[in-house]
Amino acid sequence: MIKKCLGCGVNLQNNDKNKEGYINSLTQDICERCFKLRHYSHFEQTTFTNDDYQKILDTIPKDSLVVYLVSVLNINLEYIDKFDNVIIVLTKKDLLPKSVKDYKLINYITNMTNHYLEIEVISSLKNYNLDSLLSKIKEHSCGKEIYFVGMTNSGKSTLINKMIKNYSEKTIEVTTSIYPSTTLDKIKIDISDLKIIDTPGLLSTGSILNNLSVKDIKRITPNKEIKPRSYQLKGQGSLIIDNMIRIDYYEDNNITIYLANNLQIVKSSLNNSKLKDCKNIDFDLSARQDIVVEDLCFIKFTKSCRISMYYLYPVNIYQRNNLI
Repeated sequence: MIKKCLGCGVNLQNNDKNKEGYINSLTQDICERCFKLRHYSHFEQTTFTNDDYQKILDTIPKDSLVVYLVSVLNINLEYIDKFDNVIIVLTKKDLLPKSVKDYKLINYITNMTNHYLEIEVISSLKNYNLDSLLSKIKEHSCGKEIYFVGMTNSGKSTLINKMIKNYSEKTIEVTTSIYPSTTLDKIKIDISDLKIIDTPGLLSTGSILNNLSVKDIKRITPNKEIKPRSYQLKGQGSLIIDNMIRIDYYEDNNITIYLANNLQIVKSSLNNSKLKDCKNIDFDLSARQDIVVEDLCFIKFTKSCRISMYYLYPVNIYQRNNLI
């Protein structure tokens, strides 16, 4: 009988130390990779790819209830149309300033898609709106399996662990981390008479996380409420974000940057050569638009303008209407 790791869902095996799911003894419940991550914060890369994870999503029955998790810092609805019955959950509300109201975030999503049954804004860390979410899940589950789906680092496993703690007597814990590919296969858990299945986080090819070391991923990932940094830009100049992103501006504007509090932003002149030999992209922004650097930051502009952006690593950079 195949036994699965309770932490990441992968099939357990004791034959090959170099393959996923290795344990010394099949009497154990979590693989060595999960054990090292939980107890020593030691992350090991996996051979699994996005193709493997998408195949898992393809096995989800069309009539199942899907809880589609989206981080408020990186709103990605790329795969939502694959499913018929969807509750959209905006996670990590605790990272945004307290002045940002739920209804504004919900309105933002409703302007992006109408493909949902409900929308909920939560913070797993703060236990915010979890009772309300559970009520919505129960209302729409109809006794069927409930699949938790989302991009890497959207907060799926963190939410499931919080639900286990709040609504069940179980002592099991799904392995969580800020690193890509922590969950490797489906993990089935019964919580409050619900049949919940955690799935691997989908990898975005445009995420900056794909290019960073484990140390740098930890450094750029916000772990507490973001303190927005606002700038009144005058004339022409540059902003350099943590030596990874350069923004050249050519006219007056007011901007606010949302990113991890420990990262540095340096103002300089256009003559500064920093990052100028990197790839670049130009934007003509309308008033009240954001620029998003996937999984690093987003920048709110209040006036229409032209900017040039240079980036050290391959990363998806795009514009959208102001989130906040």
